[in-house]
Amino acid sequence: MRAIKDSLGRARSTFRRNNKGAVTMIFSLSAVVLLATVGLAVDYTNVSRAREQLNAAADAAVLSAVSKVAINNFPGTDMGVGAAKADFMAQANAGKTVTVDSVNLSVVQTGVVVVATLTYSATIQNTFGPLVKVPSWTFTGSAQANTRLPSYVDFYLLLDNSPSMGVAATTTDIAHMISLTPDSCAFGCHQKNSNGTDNTSDYYHLARNNGVTMRIDVLRTATQSLTDTATQTASVPNQFRMGVYTFSDIFTTIKDLTTDLAGVKTAANAIDLAYAYQDQRDDQTSYDMALPAMNAIMTDPGNGQTAQAPQKFLFFVTDGVEDEPSSTYHKSASSGLSNRVIDTLNPSLCTTIKNRGINIAIMYTTYLPLPTNSFYNTYVKNSGVQTAIPTKLQQCASSGLYWEVSPSQGIAEAMNAMFQAAVARSRLTQ
Repeated sequence: MRAIKDSLGRARSTFRRNNKGAVTMIFSLSAVVLLATVGLAVDYTNVSRAREQLNAAADAAVLSAVSKVAINNFPGTDMGVGAAKADFMAQANAGKTVTVDSVNLSVVQTGVVVVATLTYSATIQNTFGPLVKVPSWTFTGSAQANTRLPSYVDFYLLLDNSPSMGVAATTTDIAHMISLTPDSCAFGCHQKNSNGTDNTSDYYHLARNNGVTMRIDVLRTATQSLTDTATQTASVPNQFRMGVYTFSDIFTTIKDLTTDLAGVKTAANAIDLAYAYQDQRDDQTSYDMALPAMNAIMTDPGNGQTAQAPQKFLFFVTDGVEDEPSSTYHKSASSGLSNRVIDTLNPSLCTTIKNRGINIAIMYTTYLPLPTNSFYNTYVKNSGVQTAIPTKLQQCASSGLYWEVSPSQGIAEAMNAMFQAAVARSRLTQ
């Protein structure tokens, strides 16, 4: 009996120690799980890559829906939805293992803001997923882009071309002009002969013949440069209109308001110094005449959302000294002068314009000291007129739209800065 028990014990012990079959079974089961895990990781990587590609396609589609080309067609029949969706599908179909199940694209305009939104759902076939009964994965994505519609703006340029704008433009030019004239005059006065013909012996021609740059020359080229800036800045056709006007004691139209900016640039060649009177009476800088005349030309502004309702900006360039007959405008003559007022601008003339919703941008071409000129010393410097100029012009300008610049310091750059500031403001106020 004991022998039988010992035999059974040895058999049980041997069975316990013999586990080769179990290891094989466990390894087989583990290998299947491991292979499925690795395979699913590969499939997931493929899904991630496909999602990145479709998200990039979605980004490109919504950006195209609010692009400059699309904006040119707004509002259009479908707000650019069809073209943008076609762009998305063209890129999505490049991935042969991916099927786009659905795609929705909307382009919505609210006021001046346009928002494009795209959502999609797609399915990708798995390579290893079928091993664990996951033959495909479905994923979704979205993208959004927005833009503001362009502001339509009218720019009216009112430019001082009175005889004072014939002063040499820089201190170097002033010194040169003084050295050329027997009476040490820094002005290139433009005059006519008694028979009405051009006096080619006047100081205007003296400056021209000797390479002296006058303020009026700088103003002319700055205006032409501005038309180039406007052309380059426009995001849609006919976004900007421009008109150019000059004034002394008369108001002159250089170019009426137009979308033809190239034509404005050509017309600006006619910006030139006003003739001085034969009797040297001057009285040729009249704000009381010019600003009401300009106000009568400018139509009421709109919100800038369409070409039919543009916003309005008046660009007013002057050296800030008024010189006009006192009796004409019911003013008191300056001390020591008969029927002549030397003063600064009356800001109420600007208030009338601003109350209509028209913005005024002022460029003050700094009135340069003329120490050898007795009239300047008496009626501009010592009278306090010169020190009051900046204050009065700032009161005339709309908030944040005032520049003071010497012509030698870059009047063209300052005029372009005025333009950029105006465009920025027009976007904010739509």
